[in-house]
Amino acid sequence: MFKRISLKPYIMHALMAALLYCLPVIFFLKAADYTRAWELYIGNFLFLLVIVLFLFTFNKKRDENAGTLVMLTASAITTVLGTIAAVILGLGLLLIFVPGLLQSGTPDKVLTNAPGNSVLDKTDGLVFMVISNAIIGNVSSGLFVSIIFPFSLKG
Repeated sequence: MFKRISLKPYIMHALMAALLYCLPVIFFLKAADYTRAWELYIGNFLFLLVIVLFLFTFNKKRDENAGTLVMLTASAITTVLGTIAAVILGLGLLLIFVPGLLQSGTPDKVLTNAPGNSVLDKTDGLVFMVISNAIIGNVSSGLFVSIIFPFSLKG
């Protein structure tokens, strides 16, 4: 009655998307400069490309005849898993590249060149930028691809 679903391709592509997202985040955290926030969006674009790759491989495994709703659901699942992994990896990178983040007082690295209306916290918005971009940026880009590509890949 119920088909057994293998989660391995979902998890594999989600982790690949999260790891590729974190590459530009490393460069952003090393600089900790607001003017280099565009690097976070490059990470979102790399995340998007992995979701596209997942959709192509998902459709190819089903002889290029996978249902639109099935592809939409599969890519949405991969996007959510990838976003969760990206947030966890982003928190790990913050702990590595921002010494003293969990201690009281100002950490050794804070966001520089930030506008006056940015979020004020211990790091002057560095943590907020990384975590909010990991959530909002990756969900937006992943679900955008999840909506557009299944209709164009349908054979």
